[in-house]
Amino acid sequence: MILRSLTLAIVTLLLFSSCDEDDDTISIGLLAEHRGVYINDFYTAGILGNDALEDDLLAWVDVNDFTDIYLYNIGDALGDGLDDDLRAFVNKAHNEDPFVKVSFVSAGFGDSFSEIEGYHDGRKDSRPDGIVSEIEFWNGTMNYLDNYEPWIDRLNDLKFTPPPGMAGPLNPGVTRQFYIGKIKDPGLPPSLLIAKELVLHHDEIFLTNYHTDAWNLSGSIEENSIVNKLNLLAQAGMELNQQVNIVILFNVNQSSLAPEIWDYFATTATDHEFEEAFVEWSNDYQASTAITNKEFLNIKGFGIYRYTDALNARP
Repeated sequence: MILRSLTLAIVTLLLFSSCDEDDDTISIGLLAEHRGVYINDFYTAGILGNDALEDDLLAWVDVNDFTDIYLYNIGDALGDGLDDDLRAFVNKAHNEDPFVKVSFVSAGFGDSFSEIEGYHDGRKDSRPDGIVSEIEFWNGTMNYLDNYEPWIDRLNDLKFTPPPGMAGPLNPGVTRQFYIGKIKDPGLPPSLLIAKELVLHHDEIFLTNYHTDAWNLSGSIEENSIVNKLNLLAQAGMELNQQVNIVILFNVNQSSLAPEIWDYFATTATDHEFEEAFVEWSNDYQASTAITNKEFLNIKGFGIYRYTDALNARP
């Protein structure tokens, strides 16, 4: 235990003293393999197709050391005929140094997903690196079987099944990314069965970690707490003998009903870089004895929800 604590202290010290090569500011380095941000206004604010706004977005992503961006309203953009603009932007992001991974946010398995499937056809040079769900099957009148499993089936087909007349699948390299708030159907307790289904079909699970001091590992023991969600996924991983890849989500949306930590990052408040929340959270996670079967959890990094608020926090 003393050795582990010393190692964590040394890693943290090194992280907090490394230098960002792009802007010569102090950065905390590369503890997180995955460092993502939701671009909520990518289409609605006219960023897509506007070279100057696209360049501003990618410059901000670079300065803040993000590796991944998740783009909203892709189905709408494609439905409005902006295929070529989207392809150009994906290529632009991929040509950044360092390379920026692009994920499309998917709201379901209807027309929106059909647009995404059509986008992939025959376009090997500008395909997204990931597709992330925005289907809250744990809320309202939805449920896993009717509202999430069909989306997973469509995504698995895109990744694994060659369409008629094609030699291979549309996007075999796509990362299947599942945004998860609760591992349950509405009105029911957390479900190991659903957890196992998520683990079997995932490449990365984006796990909400929304509370007022989210840079700490919450001590809550409520059924949908971050500790309980991690324990449930770890149990599923253990029983399936499969590693579970986790991305921890931090909320900075100031208009959200969920707890957020905008002040933690804001240059006008406590002025922490985005990865600092993950560094602090990771130290708590490593030290925690409340989470079992950690060997089946791979905490890959973090995501920030969402860009408009993150930009206001750290212009």
